[in-house]
Amino acid sequence: MRSGKVYLLACFLTLLPGLLAGQSNFTDSLEQKLANVTGESRVDILNLLTYEFITIDTEKVLAYNTEALGLSKKIGYLKGEARARTYLGVHEYLSGQLPEGHRDLNTGLLLAKRAGDKALYGYTLLQLGNCSLEEVEMDSALRFFNQSRAIFQDSTDPRTLSKIYRNLGALYGQRYQTDSQLYYFDRAIRIRRMLPNKTLLVEALVAKIKAKIDLNEFSDAQNLLREADGFVSNRPEDEENLNDLRHIRALTLFQRGKYTQADILFDSARNYFLKKSLLRKYVTLLIDLGKVFTARGEYELALSNLYDALRLSQVRHFDAESVIIRIQIGWIYQQLGNTSQALHMADDAIVLYPRKLLLAERANVLTLKGVLLTDMNKFDEARKCLDSVLRIYSGVGSIRGKSETLSRLGSLESKQKNYPAAIRYYQEAVALATQVEYNYGLAWSYWRLGDAYYRLRNFDNAIASLEQSQMYADGAPEILVLNYTTRRDLLMAQKRYQEALQYSLLASQLRDSIHKVDVARRFVNLEKIEEIEQHERNIQVLQKDKELAENKLSLQEAQLKQQSTLIIGGLAGMALLGGLVLMYYRFNVSITAKNASIVAQADKLHDTHRELKKLYQEVSEQKEEIQVQADRLAESNRAISDVNRNLEKVVEEKTAQLKRTNSELIKHNNELLQFSYTVSHNLRGPVARLLGLAELARIDKQLIETTQLVEFIGRTASDLDLIINDLSKILELRNEPHQFLETVPLEKEWSQSKSLLQDSLTGQEEIIANFGALPEIRTVRAMLQSIFYNLLSNAIKYRSPQRALRVIASSWRENGNAVFEIADNGLGFNVARHNENLFKLYKRFHTHVEGRGIGLYLIKSQVDVLHGSIEVTSEPDKGSVFRVVLPIPDDREVKS
Repeated sequence: MRSGKVYLLACFLTLLPGLLAGQSNFTDSLEQKLANVTGESRVDILNLLTYEFITIDTEKVLAYNTEALGLSKKIGYLKGEARARTYLGVHEYLSGQLPEGHRDLNTGLLLAKRAGDKALYGYTLLQLGNCSLEEVEMDSALRFFNQSRAIFQDSTDPRTLSKIYRNLGALYGQRYQTDSQLYYFDRAIRIRRMLPNKTLLVEALVAKIKAKIDLNEFSDAQNLLREADGFVSNRPEDEENLNDLRHIRALTLFQRGKYTQADILFDSARNYFLKKSLLRKYVTLLIDLGKVFTARGEYELALSNLYDALRLSQVRHFDAESVIIRIQIGWIYQQLGNTSQALHMADDAIVLYPRKLLLAERANVLTLKGVLLTDMNKFDEARKCLDSVLRIYSGVGSIRGKSETLSRLGSLESKQKNYPAAIRYYQEAVALATQVEYNYGLAWSYWRLGDAYYRLRNFDNAIASLEQSQMYADGAPEILVLNYTTRRDLLMAQKRYQEALQYSLLASQLRDSIHKVDVARRFVNLEKIEEIEQHERNIQVLQKDKELAENKLSLQEAQLKQQSTLIIGGLAGMALLGGLVLMYYRFNVSITAKNASIVAQADKLHDTHRELKKLYQEVSEQKEEIQVQADRLAESNRAISDVNRNLEKVVEEKTAQLKRTNSELIKHNNELLQFSYTVSHNLRGPVARLLGLAELARIDKQLIETTQLVEFIGRTASDLDLIINDLSKILELRNEPHQFLETVPLEKEWSQSKSLLQDSLTGQEEIIANFGALPEIRTVRAMLQSIFYNLLSNAIKYRSPQRALRVIASSWRENGNAVFEIADNGLGFNVARHNENLFKLYKRFHTHVEGRGIGLYLIKSQVDVLHGSIEVTSEPDKGSVFRVVLPIPDDREVKS
């Protein structure tokens, strides 16, 4: 199977033919815009220009990219820098600078991630996959492609997604996983059929056609070719796709034996690729020509094309193609019997490009070495090579490759005259080749099987195998020559000399026909070369004739110019002489009158001159005065400008000061409002109790009960005093919050809250405090007590009438914060429904109980002052859980 690496450059250049017609206008427009923009807009246009010229003009790419990188760093434009770095990496790996390309693509990937540019991040992953594919890092390439696919899978960028699928197909093709290869090609084609621009579709169809040809599925390849033909025309932008299709059609025509038509298409595509400097495609075409001529036994033509391709690949650093070419040349030398040169080519392919050997090329070169070592009778080394090849093909599931290798192992056994073992290998090879309809492999294996049967004197099986080989050897003359030769030897062994002579003649004629075709092609090539040279000679003669004619014309023109000049000069002289005579006559007649007139005019001129001189002096004086006034006016303007600038500065400062004052006033108003709510809310209970107790004391006539009531009044008054002190601290907390930080025992504050709410309790409630994990915290005691009070008050107020109230308060330390959780089994409420109004003022969720709707608002306000947070989970008729998280200040904060 041909290496998929040749497809890599096409992955990036695929849009080039369709855009060349309009690219010039587009880039001209961008370059005009570039002169009028700065900042981020300039970086974006520089990146666009870099992308447009990335495969066209290296100097412009580097110039635009360098400016984009420098400017984006200078202004801190991270997205622009990320794109510029990615495009630099793409340019480098397309130019063969793989380490540099990989480095800059990785840098671009990191910058794109930091900039949050998801599309660029996915595009950079795609290009890293292409670069890894070029470096023969298959696992890395697959990882990058899959990561890029995950980003673009659900995006609105089908073009990029189709490129990912197309590249995955190429990757799996290199790994001999043909099912996956065709699956991803089909996905790319399905997407591209829906795109308006069909250039990408043709490129994907071309890739699939090549895969089908490699699999010998020529019928499917023909159908795909017909579909691709429908999307190309003779327009300039379709020329490259058109010649890609000519290249592929030539391969199919060669397979069908239509050599003349194939030659025409090959020549047309080859000339176009060379003319347009599409050198990688040109090299690929020469490699294909070499393979075609090799299969036909035309080794001289094959070597000519392959050596041309090798020289160009070495100059352009097409390392992957260099590997393929050296291996193919090695096979030709093996066929020609030049074992040492063939072995030299195989070793060069392994040693010079160890990292460029894909599985296909590694298997191919090891097969070549195995065959050569067999020819050199180094059987153990040959078997190691062929066993390695068999493991490779078995690992990737290539039935065709296993068939070829088993056939080679059979040849190894035959060479050692171990024919029974050889026959077993040949039979396995035939079975596998039959399974995938590999006719060329069947022709070779059946011939080798027939030759082995002949060596064992099993003539019937030998003849049957040779007949099968002949049936499958259509278009493979070298196999037919070997077949006829073996039949000749077999018939001679049976003493059937007349029939043996016929097969001997057939073999000789076939050898001669191959040689004649080769010679004929050489004569055709020589005729073409002679025709070209004759055209060049004719052009040179015509150029010389043209130069002589131009010289004669120049000489005649010069002579005509000289004659014309003399004639015109004579006529002009005669006319001038006549004019002078006439003028002299007239001058003499009028000279006296004119002299008198001139004297009078001279007097007038003297008077006018004196007047002008006087006016000039006056104008000069006025000009000096105007200049002095202008200088004074400029000075005044400068002073006014300075005053304006100072005024603007003062206005800005006053505006900022007013904004700060306004913010402080808003804050103070909010705090005063909160304080009034706190006073109203927290004092209401103790004051109500105090009034009630006083009324009872007034009504009660018994001294003992009055004494108890007075005791209760005293406790309530103490509670009221504590609340008033706390409210005083809340007022002062605004100015110096750290002054009121103190170590607060949680159990004590919780008990204080229960005491304040004692009147609301029946005695059947279960109120549990579990502060063992965090018994105390350093905070503002007044606010913490208010939070406890309001949370417990809400739990009591909104208890369920269906069950006894149960409240659990607990605390613990979590992630450096203090967490308080108060859970009850009360009425609960729908958090999702009331989430937006949960902590707003005057918002209530149960109306059957008296309340004003400010409790949760106060809790949230106080938690915010303490830089904490509060969360609620609740379900109707199941209860509620309030979780308060407060920061635990360290010693430095306390001291500050």
